[in-house]
Amino acid sequence: MTSRRRLFASSTLVAVAPLAAAMGLALAPAQGLAQTAAAAATTAGSASVSEVVVTGSILHHQNVDSISPLQVVTADSLEKRGLTTLDSAIQNLSGNNSGALPNSFTANGAFAAGASGASLRGLTTNSTLVLFDGLRAAYYPLADDGTRNFVDLNTIPDVMVDRVEVLQDGASSTYGADAIAGVVNIITKKQYQGLTVTGEGGIGQYGGGAESRFSALAGYGDLNRDGYNVFIGVEYEHDGLIRNRDRGYPYNSADLSKICGTSLNGGQTCELNSVVNGLQFDNSFNGIGSNIVAMVRPLDAMTGAPLANWQILNTAAGCGKLTPITITAAEVANTGATGVTGATLCQQDNIHDYGIITPRDDRFSISGRVTKTVGANAQAYAEVNYYQNTVFVPNAPSSVRQQTTPGALGTTFSTTNLALPVFVCASGINCDATNGTLNPNNPFAAAGQLAQIRVRLSDIPSSTEDFSQVYRIAAGLNGTFGGDWHYDIGGTFSESDLRVTQTGEIYVQHLLDVVANGSYNFVDPSQNSQAVRDFVAPTSVQYSNSQLAQLQATITKDLYTLPGGPLQLGVGAAVRYEEVTNPTANGDENGPTERYFTINPFGTIGSRNVESAYFELDAPIVKQFDIDVSGRYDRYSTGQSNFSPKVAAKFKPFNDIITFRGTYSKGFRIPSFAESNSLPTTGFITLNAPLAFQQLHNNNGYGQNYSLGLTTVGTAGLKPEKSTNFTAGIVFQPIKQLSFSADYYHIKKTDVIAPGNYNLALAAYFAGTPIPPGYQVIPGLADPNLPNAMVLPGFIKYGFANQNSLLADGFDFAATANVSLPWGVTWTSLVQATYVNRFQVTFADGTTQSYAGTLGPYQTTSASGTPKWRANWENTFAFGKATLSATAYYTSGYSQTAEDVTGPGTAFQCAADAAATGVPTTYVDGVTPVVCNVHHFIDVDAHATYQATEHVQVYLDVSNVFNTRPPFDPTTYGGYQYNPAWANAGIVGRFFKIGAKATF
Repeated sequence: MTSRRRLFASSTLVAVAPLAAAMGLALAPAQGLAQTAAAAATTAGSASVSEVVVTGSILHHQNVDSISPLQVVTADSLEKRGLTTLDSAIQNLSGNNSGALPNSFTANGAFAAGASGASLRGLTTNSTLVLFDGLRAAYYPLADDGTRNFVDLNTIPDVMVDRVEVLQDGASSTYGADAIAGVVNIITKKQYQGLTVTGEGGIGQYGGGAESRFSALAGYGDLNRDGYNVFIGVEYEHDGLIRNRDRGYPYNSADLSKICGTSLNGGQTCELNSVVNGLQFDNSFNGIGSNIVAMVRPLDAMTGAPLANWQILNTAAGCGKLTPITITAAEVANTGATGVTGATLCQQDNIHDYGIITPRDDRFSISGRVTKTVGANAQAYAEVNYYQNTVFVPNAPSSVRQQTTPGALGTTFSTTNLALPVFVCASGINCDATNGTLNPNNPFAAAGQLAQIRVRLSDIPSSTEDFSQVYRIAAGLNGTFGGDWHYDIGGTFSESDLRVTQTGEIYVQHLLDVVANGSYNFVDPSQNSQAVRDFVAPTSVQYSNSQLAQLQATITKDLYTLPGGPLQLGVGAAVRYEEVTNPTANGDENGPTERYFTINPFGTIGSRNVESAYFELDAPIVKQFDIDVSGRYDRYSTGQSNFSPKVAAKFKPFNDIITFRGTYSKGFRIPSFAESNSLPTTGFITLNAPLAFQQLHNNNGYGQNYSLGLTTVGTAGLKPEKSTNFTAGIVFQPIKQLSFSADYYHIKKTDVIAPGNYNLALAAYFAGTPIPPGYQVIPGLADPNLPNAMVLPGFIKYGFANQNSLLADGFDFAATANVSLPWGVTWTSLVQATYVNRFQVTFADGTTQSYAGTLGPYQTTSASGTPKWRANWENTFAFGKATLSATAYYTSGYSQTAEDVTGPGTAFQCAADAAATGVPTTYVDGVTPVVCNVHHFIDVDAHATYQATEHVQVYLDVSNVFNTRPPFDPTTYGGYQYNPAWANAGIVGRFFKIGAKATF
């Protein structure tokens, strides 16, 4: 994925310094961060400029010394890493794991297209709270996977960002719901003077994804001298398309038959060739598919039985630009493919022709802030942000052989056996020789036969455009009175508007109409009028909206002076309103055919008010020991309420050389609007049918690599999820220039809101036994070779319940070093790593699924998996006017198994699973997976700067310096044969950016 918007930086900003700033360490990087944070928190009059409020607390501290594990993300190190967006910075955090939603998912049919969400500890986007200056923001109008409400990380313009504080333990006692895994608090600049302009451009070594970026920030006024400051910032970026055909094999082709292995029976087996009408590695032909060349075969008008082989509809045009192939009897001997022996078919590689890796993306924002000293001891501010994003994704032409997803009424409609009639007439109703004419599209009409048809409508371009706009206003007043009373009042309103425009999507009834009246020219689609094309595939426009309004106030006071410092008490209250309006774009209320084929019918509408009260008491009993107690009570207008307590402590037995710290807290997550009140939402996973089913279909490929729709429906009356969080850590700083830290985290969630176990219904369906209550299995498209054989399941429909518990634990490691080398060179090194020890879900029946180190949880994470290790290591050398940085990113490999697909107890047993069940990945012999494990991925980025003049700096970024390819992952569905969550830099390849920054 090409980098997104540039995180605009003045010379005061710094970067990812893992934990150092949070610990108050005396490292040079930590001191810089403390100074930056203190400057950002400057207040007027008697308020000390060194007193700041850190994320996870409401108290004013003398330094940025947090008991909880805290990372501070600022722009200097982002520039050193060549990271230019908040999305790229946060997605690269080692603690960000399964369920993360990077921008790179956009091109692969993601619900939340164009948006980005963090998933600390792998608990998905709904358990990481995103704040802007400690205040909430409106949700992205579309939920992640149609289920999880989240805040888009892109929506605060980067030009405004001062730093990001990432709290990596539970913070519900301070912020309320959704802070189970942690908090991402994006803190904006408080003042800016001067003018800074930045421009850059970039291009990949293999083409595609060209980017350009411009930003400007201008400000005037000094708070200390003038009593006010005002600044305004603008930014724009454009990122170009990257297509699959721009990259190498196997990412540019649907033919994976060159990837082979040794089967369990000692022979050779290979991945599938999914080129339409392609041959497998053993020269077998599995069945006919649909492409842009129309194929037809005659059917008996009375019985619908096939009467002859498939043939090209327009024989004069032949296969056109596609590759012709004539199918032999030997090629279909063992597959059961019918109607193709001796037929000439056309081959098309849809991945090569239509596959998209990254979309075209255009972003623009404008922001401003005014800060004013009020009296001797107070400061007021007002901030306005506007952001817009346009994401354009061209799609493959739509096929006439499809099945609609279940709507609110649960109906579906299939055109598996769509056939052109013998007669057509203007009305399209009961056409015969008396009121109509022979169908010009049907070459068998004169013989009184129907013409079964397969084709993609090449003359109707298909695309999706997501246009989002975010408006945010924030204002506040803070200051002191009475010497040591601090108050902070803040309010915000934000609105997120989204318009999704889809073209080229077939409207079912309109397709049936043009088939019946003959108005669509299937023989030569280029002759169709635009009116006919617009009728068959009318443009769909869906408008969605979300809003949030919040007002909160805190007051803090130093009560007594203890041996270790002041005993501080803080209390606060907050009210907020949140709303999501996302009506369906494809309901079935007007009947099963009065809708589109593939547009998801998801929709949800809901609103709620929240009232909260909270407190915090910090007691530095002695210099070596500090304890902090906090709690919050939240009451929802939807009937839920919760109290969230937290206790934290730190112990420094040897001054600052060693620090022990720990936290214990309770948290909660409120049911999302989608979980409580949504129309059917269908997400698709890829499976292989049991071996017995595949054998019934002559192993012709029909049961392999099939797409199953999982349709969930909102469920009223859900309880909040509850969590218990525990952290324990140690910080070791033997000398001023070197520090180490290690933290253990443990999160236990109960009453986990999750959809039912679809495997129960799936197993019953294949076994021919009754489907369990609460589930509905809707059959899919029939096997074209054996239409009367058992049909694959198309959809499984079910609801949500508080049914599971989840356990996640692991370790965070960090180290920082700042060393002066000879010849005036300074070396700064930052290391950050996270190890996932356990990630387990326990169901109501007592069964447990373990996901750490595997592709699981498959359903809830876009099959991104849960790698055990994630780490990054930044090294920067500064000398004179130049700097040179190199950053290495590491993600460990993982097993291709996912227990929420293959069942409990199957982790790390890929070959054994395949022998028993025919899963987890794609293969021809029905026994052996070609790939059982995905390799680790290492990406190295480099960044160099040179201060050309007093005011101008030039820089060069090289991403993926060693041009490392992404590990082959045939099971994930976030990207084609690679995992975009961890290896997106690999699919983009070596990428060059050059830019300049002028500061005046």
